[in-house]
Amino acid sequence: MTTPHPPVRAYAGVGASERIAARRTKLIEAGLKLFTTRGYMATGVKDLCREAGLTDRYFYESFANREALLLAAFDTVTEQLLDRITQAAASAPQTSPKREQAMVEAFVRELAADPRKARLIFTEVHGVNDAVRQHARTGILRFVQLVADMVREILPPDTPEAQLRMTALSVIGAMHQAVTAWHSKEVDIPAEGLIAHCVQVFEAVVRAGRPHS
Repeated sequence: MTTPHPPVRAYAGVGASERIAARRTKLIEAGLKLFTTRGYMATGVKDLCREAGLTDRYFYESFANREALLLAAFDTVTEQLLDRITQAAASAPQTSPKREQAMVEAFVRELAADPRKARLIFTEVHGVNDAVRQHARTGILRFVQLVADMVREILPPDTPEAQLRMTALSVIGAMHQAVTAWHSKEVDIPAEGLIAHCVQVFEAVVRAGRPHS
């Protein structure tokens, strides 16, 4: 006969799993802040715990090391961006190019509104090690595939898959450079101007991607 385990205690009506999830979220928020201000290499576990208002014990409850937290922050940001783009696509008129423009605008607006997200996905994760860079590349390629699917609806149906992918890579690269330059004050235009520019770049790159007769 087995002895049943005692029930996990709840505090103020909040169960153990919910408390763990809440602490994990606090640490991810701390990572997003410190990794993109102080930098990943200059941020230690104690710094992250201090920012989150938690002890080391709770850090290791959710993450094996700083690298694991960095990847979790990256995944959180990319999921938020993909969700925002999906929502924009669902809310926009379901005709090209209006829907595609709404998706590009959602992507750029989200990155313009929070410079931490742009720095994390475009800069900070690429200087750690090969494993982190590969993880980040896989995440970025999700955006590339999303753009390729968008472009597929605009370009002729016989457009080669390689051409769709090159067009998508060009779009993402152009928006990356524009948003990064805007955040670093290399260009001084309002956020709405940045968004309008990126939409125009998207349209120009897609036009350039049409197969030549």
